[in-house]
Parts: sequence; structure tokens; C-alpha cells
Amino acid sequence: MGLFSRKTAQPATHRIDVHFAQPMTVRLRQQQEQALLEVAAAKQQCAARVVASGTAISEHEEPLSSDVQFEVSCPDLKKLVAALSGWLVANGLARGSWIEVDGERTALGTSEYVLLRTRLAEESDADLEATVLALHRALGDGTIGWHEDVYFRFDGPVFVFNGDSAQAMLDALGGELVKHPLLRKAELVAATPAS
Repeated sequence: MGLFSRKTAQPATHRIDVHFAQPMTVRLRQQQEQALLEVAAAKQQCAARVVASGTAISEHEEPLSSDVQFEVSCPDLKKLVAALSGWLVANGLARGSWIEVDGERTALGTSEYVLLRTRLAEESDADLEATVLALHRALGDGTIGWHEDVYFRFDGPVFVFNGDSAQAMLDALGGELVKHPLLRKAELVAATPAS
């Protein structure tokens, strides 16, 4: 055994910030954080941890966007960033989002988002179940868009839909809403930043 052993160089630590330009509940943001940590862990000799995260909420109690900051160490940072970026885009990252690696920002995301403000503060979830299923069908069960999330504000649940075109989702959902008296006061609105 030699007196001097060769030390393996430790990979440098890097900061990665992800900005989600989409309405996202804290629960969904935490799921995204966990999934991105798992993507990093799948890369050989990579380690990652969340150092900060938060969700911007409007004065009307609606999530506007979310941010997550990671600290990562990895021998091949470019491969890790490519894996994280690919996962984000494949999982519906909104247009206007970005990833920043050690201060260098890259725009990401192509998905568009639509909100359905139900204005049904007094209705039970059971009353909405058939309507929600009808809305899924109106969106072509995912070919036009799909239900991403739901959150609650002062006047009732808000459904978040995600797809390639906000206008196509607005058209499909608008055509379906008129068939449901339960949603006669509902409001549809695009929630993706203008390009």
C-alpha cells in the first residue's frame, strides 16, 4: 500500500433555478421538485437538493407562478441540465418559463394554460364530477388539452387546463360549458404569458 493515495476530485456545486410561468398549487410545485430531484439522482454521481422554493399568489388568491432553486453537483452538468429541461418540457412546462444555471438563463416551455373559474363556492365536489368528466371529453381526452390541477379561491374551485393551444382549449371548453347549467356563472381565461 502506497503512502499517498490518489484523491478523486469532487464535482463542483452549481445553482439551478427553475421558473414555472404557470398557475401551480404548492402541492403540485412540491411534486415537481421531487420529480426533478429524482431525475438528478438517476444521473451517475449526481446529487441535488432544493434550497428554496415558492409560489406567487395574486390578490384574488390564485397561484401565478412558482420558482424552485436547486443546488447540484454532477460531473457532467450539461447532461444533467438537458435531462432536467427535457423532463420539464415533456411534463407541460408553460411558455414563458425558464431554467437558469449558474446565472445563465435559457427560455423553456411551450405549453399553454387555461383557467376555469367555476364560481361554485356552495356546490359539493360530487355535483361537479359529471361536469368535470364532460370537460375532459370536450378536450378530446388529452388531444386538445387535459386537466392539470385544481385550486380553491373565495368563490369556488378553479380548474387548470394545459395543452398546446389556449385558444383551442377555450373553444372546446366554451362549447361544453353552455351544456351545463351548473357552470352558468363560470369564467374561462387564458393564463399563459403573451408571446
